[in-house]
Amino acid sequence: MLKIQDIMTTSVVTLPPEATLREAMESFAVNHLSAVPVVAGERVLGLISMTDILNFVVESSHVSRQTAVADVMNYEVFSVAPSSSIRSAAEMMKKRGIHRVLVMEDRKLLGIVSALDIARFVSDNGLPGKTGVRRDPCCDDPSPWITV
Repeated sequence: MLKIQDIMTTSVVTLPPEATLREAMESFAVNHLSAVPVVAGERVLGLISMTDILNFVVESSHVSRQTAVADVMNYEVFSVAPSSSIRSAAEMMKKRGIHRVLVMEDRKLLGIVSALDIARFVSDNGLPGKTGVRRDPCCDDPSPWITV
């Protein structure tokens, strides 16, 4: 059975907590990302996402491109072990309403897995441990909408 370690991104782009929102947005644009872990040395402190920045812009009375990432980032981070199943990571994302999880072992950041990574895996390989065809329950068209 394939594990998270088989689909995770290992070259994780990170930012230090003192990075500015401008630097974060530049990092997102250059690396085609929507979020990055915030680290001090090897210690993961949190995650900064475009959604965090957007919420800050909407809710704050004073916004500056020089605002530190530490002032905006989300300190609640969800992680899985590299040996975790792909299904368990997907279930965590669904339950928590999140789009990515960090892959960590012994408090060390090893990688990251996004909902898109899992969707690509399912698209290429089907759902782990499932076979057959599911049909769209709200549609009379008998053609399958997801082959699993």
